[in-house]
Amino acid sequence: MPEVPRSKAKPILATCLVLMLGISVWISQSDLLSDKDKDEAIVTPIDAEDEADRFIQMASQNYFYHEFDEAAQNYQKAIALFEERKNFKRAAKTYEALGDLYKFANRSLEAEQNYLFAIDYHHRIHNPIGEGRAMKSIADFYRYRLRLDEVEGWYDKAVAVVQDLEPHIVKAKIYETRGQYFLDAERFSEAIDSFKKAQETFADLGYPPGYDRMAQIIKRLERNSLSLKGQSGY
Repeated sequence: MPEVPRSKAKPILATCLVLMLGISVWISQSDLLSDKDKDEAIVTPIDAEDEADRFIQMASQNYFYHEFDEAAQNYQKAIALFEERKNFKRAAKTYEALGDLYKFANRSLEAEQNYLFAIDYHHRIHNPIGEGRAMKSIADFYRYRLRLDEVEGWYDKAVAVVQDLEPHIVKAKIYETRGQYFLDAERFSEAIDSFKKAQETFADLGYPPGYDRMAQIIKRLERNSLSLKGQSGY
């Protein structure tokens, strides 16, 4: 069997590994997205024909090999093409990917700037799902950086943006992650409330894995709460 040239092996390997890392998330969420939301996906097929998708593909390869400057340049090229085509939702989503890139690279200022830009971009194009998702991302980022004085405010803003919307996977994940934040802070009643909202959203989406996961967490928290009340004598 002929060997794959080394110059070609690197991008093929990188693309396969990047897709392996991201594919389980994409499969679990793609069926819950409406057709109009699927164009926001950042994971592209191998050997994509579209030029913007090829730039994203190259950025994913750069990301895997920690070539962060090259990845950022390719994301920016994709954004320029999306904006030229007036596909502003994908442009805004790609700014979220830039935030994730810089977060992974421990370049905090650039991560924060790109998340904030994505939030503003989604707001200006009236895309509350994207706005809420980007707000969740910056809240997660602040949690990761232990900037805890800024975390709760962004989770609250994300909830405010999506709470009156139709059921959506992003809405469920915002409630779930906010619940985890409250749980870590030992604010158990607020955690239970947020997990229940996530559970309701997963139920409305017809997504049993999410519903069952929330049910287990809620059951454990409620049992622990009863135990603590018994120990306190109330």
